[in-house]
This record gives sequence, C-alpha cells and structure tokens, in this order.
Amino acid sequence: MSINLKKYTIEEGQNFSNEVGFGQVGSAFLGDTSAYTPPSGYVVIGIQVLEDAVFDSGLTAESTAYTAQGTAADGTNADSFGSSEIPQGSTIYGRWTGVQLASGKIMIYLGV
Repeated sequence: MSINLKKYTIEEGQNFSNEVGFGQVGSAFLGDTSAYTPPSGYVVIGIQVLEDAVFDSGLTAESTAYTAQGTAADGTNADSFGSSEIPQGSTIYGRWTGVQLASGKIMIYLGV
C-alpha cells in the first residue's frame, strides 16, 4: 500500500494529525485465523470487533505501553488480553505491529 500523505489541502492539513490518528490512511478486514501484518511504515491503531473475537498470540504491541494478547501494558495492575473474548461492538485503540485471531471478525484501522 502506497499512500501519499502530502495530498492534503491546507484546510485538511489543519486536521492532519486527527485524520492519520483515526485510521484515515487505511483499513483491513480480518475474518479468519491468518496473521495480519500492516504495510511497512504503518501500525494498527484501532480494532473494531464485528463478531465476538479472541486474539491469538499474533496480537503484537509496538511497545510495552500497549496491551497485547500475551503482554500487559506498563503500569499497575494491567493485564494482557490472554484468551479473553472481546465482545462484538467493542473498539480498542493502541499501536500493534501484528494481529491474529483465534476466532471472530474484526476491522483493522491503520496509522503511521
């Protein structure tokens, strides 16, 4: 995926960080157990659960500041997702370099 981030007008540029921060640079659907890796230079910044989902070990956080399947975020009393079922309609935000499901369907939103 090749995206020219300089295509925005001056007016759009004023909202640039919001547009990029909320997945305006791309999205992907994942409805099986294959591992998803974003294109080079991008990360997953949001995951919308379309059908109750359980994440597999392929949910990989960009750093320890973000919770993942097997890793809790920095801080007190944070837990990993483990094998918890995330209910349909949920949206989670973070920065992940990979996503893999054990079950369910999700929409993945990309950022830089």
